[in-house]
Amino acid sequence: MNVGLSVASLRAPLLVAVFALSACANDTINPAPPPKPQIVYTALGASDAVGYNASVPCANPPQIAVPACVGGTGYVPVLARTLAANGADVTLNDRGISGAVLGPDIAATGNMYGSQGSAAPCQPRTGNDVIPADFITSELPNVVGNETLVTIFAGGNDTNAIVNAAVCLSVGGASNAVVQQFLATEIKAFGNDFQNLVAAIHSKAPRATIVVANLPNFAGIPIAQNPQVASAKPLLQAVSVGIDTNVYAPAAASGIPTVDLLCDPRSYANSSFFPGPLADGFHPNDTGYAIFAAAYASQISARPAVLPQASCPQMSLASAAGPRPLAPIPNFERR
Repeated sequence: MNVGLSVASLRAPLLVAVFALSACANDTINPAPPPKPQIVYTALGASDAVGYNASVPCANPPQIAVPACVGGTGYVPVLARTLAANGADVTLNDRGISGAVLGPDIAATGNMYGSQGSAAPCQPRTGNDVIPADFITSELPNVVGNETLVTIFAGGNDTNAIVNAAVCLSVGGASNAVVQQFLATEIKAFGNDFQNLVAAIHSKAPRATIVVANLPNFAGIPIAQNPQVASAKPLLQAVSVGIDTNVYAPAAASGIPTVDLLCDPRSYANSSFFPGPLADGFHPNDTGYAIFAAAYASQISARPAVLPQASCPQMSLASAAGPRPLAPIPNFERR
């Protein structure tokens, strides 16, 4: 019997088996990395979503956002990069339009009353003073249906338009009761438009999480210190805080994650607006947009979402008994 031959013949298959087991062990120790989460993100907004006053806006001139907005420093592209840095594969669809209001009804009302500095203050708007678009008519059609995330920031231009119209009514002789009823009607219209927009997004993109932001009290931001605006502070507060109280607070309570700009002191800091290439005290700069993006990212990741504060000092920054405005206010959107 040839023992050497037998040992060699047994050793070869044994070595093959050992190498095979080693390969299996290596596969177990080093599994393939899991696929990245896929986020398809559409942003609906106005000049803020375009990045007006950012060092790198999403359009030049900053009118209608370039959907991908590569390298932008407004809050939308910064938020998209933050989500990507946290491990997601993000597809951005920025649909912001400078000057847009929430719905066509508010656009129609606002366009009846020209602003300060226009060709015909308190007369139908013309030229660059015209409200150019609204979220429902102009931006909603660009929700493609496969979104997993939609952000909405609406109300700044609406507040500007509603207050300017109220001032024009007052200048034309309307009583305080008539003006207050007008404001209540427009805030309710904003709420109806918001509900319709949210319902339409859910219908078009059923997998999307909708995250919104409430409004700062516009009586407290730097542009309200402009002498042409200051007398309208009580109206700016009534509309912006009224929208927050009657629209965004109920939305948050119903489960829509809502960023709380109203009660965040940084919403009013000069450093959130100045300096900037187009600084005007209404549009944030890179610092303000970065704060905004971080607040959105925090709400997106929070489980459960953090509710906006029910009360804070920023809700009452202007006296309700301020002087009666004597002229319309400027158009906050310099297009």
